[in-house]
Amino acid sequence: LRISPSLCAPPNKLPPNMSHPIVVKWGKETVEVNLVPSGGVKGLKAELEEKTGAPQDRQKIMPKSKGLWKGLLKDDFELTSIDYSKVKAPIQILLMGSAAKLTGPKVKTVFLEDLPPEEAAKVAPEPSGLVNLGNTCYLNSVVQCLRAADPLRKSLASYAGPSSNGGAAGAGLADQSNAVFVTTLRDLYRSLDRTTEAVQPTQVVMSTKMSFPEFARTGPQGQPMQQDAEEFYSGLLNIAAQELRGSGAIAFRIQRQDRGRQGIDGGQQPHRCRVWDEAGGDFDVRRDCCDGRWCCW
Repeated sequence: LRISPSLCAPPNKLPPNMSHPIVVKWGKETVEVNLVPSGGVKGLKAELEEKTGAPQDRQKIMPKSKGLWKGLLKDDFELTSIDYSKVKAPIQILLMGSAAKLTGPKVKTVFLEDLPPEEAAKVAPEPSGLVNLGNTCYLNSVVQCLRAADPLRKSLASYAGPSSNGGAAGAGLADQSNAVFVTTLRDLYRSLDRTTEAVQPTQVVMSTKMSFPEFARTGPQGQPMQQDAEEFYSGLLNIAAQELRGSGAIAFRIQRQDRGRQGIDGGQQPHRCRVWDEAGGDFDVRRDCCDGRWCCW
C-alpha cells in the first residue's frame, strides 16, 4: 500500500507548494493573485509586480486577514510557517507602492550661475558693459552701439591684420596704429561676448589715442579730457573702411563728403555717409539720423 506524501502532512497544515488564491487591495483597485508559500516573499512580490507594475523594491505588503504575519511583510519571512487552513477565505492583503517609476526631469534645470561664462553671456538678460576708465564714456557708448551692427562684427571677426588684408610690409606708423586699433576692437568684442561682467577697454583706449592723438589730450591736472562721441564714431568707421578689406571680409564701406562744402543756398551741406551695397554693387545712402544728418548703420 502506497501513501501519498501529501497525506503525511501535519494535521490542519496544507502542503507548502499548494497555491492559495488571495485578494490584494491596491489603492482603489483590487487584484487577485495566487500565493505559493514555497516561492517565498520574493515570489509573491514578483507576482504582484507582474499584476500591478509596482517595482518590488517599492512594495509594502500588510495583512488584512487574521492569522498571517504582523505589520509589514519582511523579505526574510517564511510564508510556509503560516497555517493557511486557519485563515478565513478569501485571504486578503494590502499592497502599497506606485506603479510609476520615478524618473528625473526630461530637461535638466540649469541655473544661470552654474553656466560657464561664455554660455551665461549668450542667455543673459542684459549684455555685458564697459568700465569707464576716466572720461571714456564717448568710446564706451559708440562701441556698445556698434556691437549690434552685424556687418561690422562679421568683418572684425575675419580680420587677421594688415598682412592678410592688403597691407604692405614696412607700412607707415599711421597704418600700423590703425591695424592695432582694429585688432584691439575685435578682441574687445570677443571679450564682451564671453562674459556677463563689465570689461575694461584698456587696449582700445590706448590704441584710440595712438590713432587719434587729439583723444590723448589731458586737463590741467593730468586727467583725461572729455571727448566727442560723434568724432570717435566717424574716426572708427573711417579706419574700418580702410582696414577691413579683402575677399568677402568686409560687408560695408564708407564714403564721406567734405562737411564744410557750401550748398546752393549758401548753407552748410549735411555730413553724408554711404553704405556699400554688396548685392547691388553700389553705394546706398540712407537718412536715418536726427538733425538732418546722413548716417550709416
